[in-house]
Amino acid sequence: MVVRTALVLVFVSSLCEQGLALQSSPLKDDLGNDVDNTDESSDDVMLEMYARYRTGVRHIGNINIVTVETRAGDPMKLPGRNAGVHADTSVNNVGVGEPWKYYRTKNGLMLKWINETFQKDPGTMAIMIDGGDMVFGGCDEGFLWWKYGQILKASGAGPNMKIVMSAELASFPIEMGWRFRENTTWEQRRSAVNKQVENLPDDWVLPYTPCSDKMFAPCDSENMAYRYPNWGWVMGPVRDLLPLFEFVYNKGIKGSMDQSRAQWWMLSHPDRVTLDYAGSLVLSTHQMAHGRPESAGPLEIKMDKRNQPFILNKITKQLCCFAHGNGNGEALIGSLSRQMNNLTGAV
Repeated sequence: MVVRTALVLVFVSSLCEQGLALQSSPLKDDLGNDVDNTDESSDDVMLEMYARYRTGVRHIGNINIVTVETRAGDPMKLPGRNAGVHADTSVNNVGVGEPWKYYRTKNGLMLKWINETFQKDPGTMAIMIDGGDMVFGGCDEGFLWWKYGQILKASGAGPNMKIVMSAELASFPIEMGWRFRENTTWEQRRSAVNKQVENLPDDWVLPYTPCSDKMFAPCDSENMAYRYPNWGWVMGPVRDLLPLFEFVYNKGIKGSMDQSRAQWWMLSHPDRVTLDYAGSLVLSTHQMAHGRPESAGPLEIKMDKRNQPFILNKITKQLCCFAHGNGNGEALIGSLSRQMNNLTGAV
């Protein structure tokens, strides 16, 4: 089947005040009765929450970008530069001001979207992203497909490997770090992606390691590298994303957070997923900028030949498709978002 793609921003929308009904069945009916509700709320509370939300959709180009954001105003735009002259990053975000139910909201609504999209076309390509701390740097569909394919090839992709996830410098949760740091399969894959995709040495991250967080997600004391999985960005066909999101939402160790669950799934399925080890598609900025002047960070805004702004990845010396302000990288990405807003009006 030919893969069909559509660049879509999907945001949480509350219909409570509008008095409109949810157009599809509750999430529990879609997924069965094994939802783990022990983390934040009871089953009844979770079902009530899903009865109050739905997704709003707009198209900007030809690859699906799916996110959940309850904190933004209405309308909302993904910060950064549009992908083309006909692109539109705005959405009707009627969920403004609604409460955030922790990571259960994000993963539950993303899984619901994946399920519904899978029923229509299992080959639909999607990028699932965090909402409030992500900025779009200006790459187009061709660049995304190019780098996605290169990363899979360098990772030794067999017929089952279709998922690319973002990486980061520090492990969170901390206790998961050794499982990747001391894993020959993942370390060899990291070296191959760095070399074959961007011609980078394994320690390329060292010039950008202020590592100011000493408690929650600290840098490694030695052999620092951009090697750990980050759940804020994941790309693949919905048929391949479905089992991953089902595990993150429904399975995993009781009480564990979503990033930890995604990491456990990766460790059990190394033939199905790899990481963007060189930051070719998305750069996660925790521990890479905080505590230093912005000019010393790994990203900067430049102007192209048409006098249009874009975000440059100083490491790859190419466009930065997505920049993620996870952890203490939030200030850098917030600043870049405001600057891009001033230049493009994209926020």
